[in-house]
Amino acid sequence: MIMNVIFLGTLGIYHPLIAAYEYLGQLKTDDISNLKFWGDRISEARGDPLLVGYDQQGNGVYSLGAGVDVIMTQKSIEQMVKIFDRSEKDLIVQTVFIKREKILLFLHRAGQIKAINRLVTPLVKYLLNQELIAIQQQVENFRNKVRFD
Repeated sequence: MIMNVIFLGTLGIYHPLIAAYEYLGQLKTDDISNLKFWGDRISEARGDPLLVGYDQQGNGVYSLGAGVDVIMTQKSIEQMVKIFDRSEKDLIVQTVFIKREKILLFLHRAGQIKAINRLVTPLVKYLLNQELIAIQQQVENFRNKVRFD
């Protein structure tokens, strides 16, 4: 059965994106800023799920930003799945958290000013490189929790 997997976090263009690539086995940690959609403010502003790719079972793997209320967004998506008479087997939402969420949000907002964005981009990259192991552990926990046949 084909389904969709959404990695959900405050900003879909950063840590959930890293988690999605890690889940697909395509994360190259030498330069995370080379990931497709990395730092793509236009995509983030649209609020659309970002299709990162497909896993070995053909499941669509997405990254999505939810702003500050990640848990409420997760619950809302899960309730919508039920309302539309779908099951958990059609869509799985996996939240991705980092310790420095508030700093990341601040940097992202500050980076809206073009002159400041040049300074913000390497700071965001540094911050998320510090969180890589934690993100990878969350993905591994997700893999162990959800097994696809």
